[in-house]
Amino acid sequence: MATPPNAAIFYDPDGYDTAAGPILGRRVAGEEFLRAFVRHSGFDRLHAVVRLSAHGEHFRRQVAQMGATVPADWVPHDEPHRIEGMGSLFLPGPGLPQYAWQRRRHRQDAYSLCGVTHTTCTDRTMDSLGDLLVSPTQPWDALVCTSRAVRDMVRRLLQEHAYYLRDRLGAQRIEGPQLPVIPLGVDCEALTLPPAARPAWRARLGIAENDVAALMLGRLSHATKVNPLPMYLALGRAARAAAAPGRRVHLILAGWFEGPAAERAFREPPTALCPEVTVHVLDGRAPEVRREIWAAADFFTLLVDNIQETFGLAPVEAMAAGLPVVVSDWDGFRDTVEDGVQGFRIPTLMATAGGDLASRYAVWADSYHDYAAGVGQFVAVDVAAAEAAYRTLIADPERRRAMAAAARAHARAKYDWRVVIGQYRALWDELDRLRQGAAAAGSERAPPAAGRERVPLRPNPFAVFAAYPTRRLAAGMRFMLAPGASHEALRRLVAVPGAVVRAPLLPTPAELEAVLDRLATDGPASLDELAALVAPGRRLRLARSLAWLAKLDLVRVVG
Repeated sequence: MATPPNAAIFYDPDGYDTAAGPILGRRVAGEEFLRAFVRHSGFDRLHAVVRLSAHGEHFRRQVAQMGATVPADWVPHDEPHRIEGMGSLFLPGPGLPQYAWQRRRHRQDAYSLCGVTHTTCTDRTMDSLGDLLVSPTQPWDALVCTSRAVRDMVRRLLQEHAYYLRDRLGAQRIEGPQLPVIPLGVDCEALTLPPAARPAWRARLGIAENDVAALMLGRLSHATKVNPLPMYLALGRAARAAAAPGRRVHLILAGWFEGPAAERAFREPPTALCPEVTVHVLDGRAPEVRREIWAAADFFTLLVDNIQETFGLAPVEAMAAGLPVVVSDWDGFRDTVEDGVQGFRIPTLMATAGGDLASRYAVWADSYHDYAAGVGQFVAVDVAAAEAAYRTLIADPERRRAMAAAARAHARAKYDWRVVIGQYRALWDELDRLRQGAAAAGSERAPPAAGRERVPLRPNPFAVFAAYPTRRLAAGMRFMLAPGASHEALRRLVAVPGAVVRAPLLPTPAELEAVLDRLATDGPASLDELAALVAPGRRLRLARSLAWLAKLDLVRVVG
């Protein structure tokens, strides 16, 4: 049975549509989240909040293509009264602060904000995380962390920033949003491949039935994803140690290279480091490869050593496809893979002295790419442990089968989107409970004060620049019709290039003509009297437009 929604999606194609740009982890995750939201939320309608009307129509088309059978609608983000009542507003990234300020212009308990972490090591993301402590986030907001490791990283960053704010400003209560851990999900059903896929792909690649094939799928970047050298070293040694007559070891690299340097780093080392292994390179962006290549493999491997990784979706997809996995003991892999059960987690070692790397990145002496590569250079993956894991899976088909069965069951129980969307719905219900109880508990943080700017660093421009003009519009100010002013004069002046710079900010022609008619018929009138000519929701727009009419010399200030 369909239920009323308890959340809306903040929608921009960049965050949810892989056709909107290069295939990136956050974009893939966003698209899959939206597909799962459509299929498994159980809502009787789908809501989006958008910056542009074109994005709203894109949302409708995309969810329809994803199989939505309930109505889909959207509202503009700058009409917060229409967002009220939607429950939580889901954001496809960690940028809660700007939306918290936007909400404050209306009412801080109007709805909850719910963001999610992806890559957390960019300067922009870390600044956004730090801003959680100084922006008007509330106890009924949440930043979902996709792994315990990411939550620990966010907490550490916030703690260090809180110490600074305490010492700098004397702040005593420094709080951010909730930090629940909810994983990314996968469509387990879609990863259940037909039996014919395995012999077809292995024949296509020249992999004999007795051969053993490892698979690595994803973006192929030695600087911002994974340095492949430990994998090559370990796989080559394992292939030599587990050699058997009529059995070869293959490695399938299915992905896309992040530039020429990355392509060299993946294509050239196998000749020297693992000549015993036959390497196949496939374009992982091709739909049939992305969908079916799992069937060709006997196990999956990804020895990530890079801080750009936060969760690691590919190993979960591999488990859903029925593959045992060999991954580094790193970030989200610690949550998703039980060592010795669904596969193996390979120990990692990280350096401790890195202040110079942070400093160079802070002043852009190093690019983000250089920063991530520099940190990754000083992370080691235990090659001997990886070799042992590979040897086990190469030599022991029964162990492979047992781990494969455990992997498939594990993925279905914990990471299928049906399960993950259920966790989001439970979170949104909890945020709603906290928000509804806020007034009685007095838990609102920094409520807006009367007469003060609600958004101090994005204030009303006509207030913050009040020292610029000779005088400003005021409620008691009176206006008269300028000589020669008329409907015809208004239309003639509006047609002059430059007279109208931002048409959507102006009243309608009929509303402007009503002002001219009122002054022509009854003589001078106050700003308040003229503003009262239109509906209450339009009065602010009309009142400030008296300055525009004065710019065109259609009205003048009396006295």
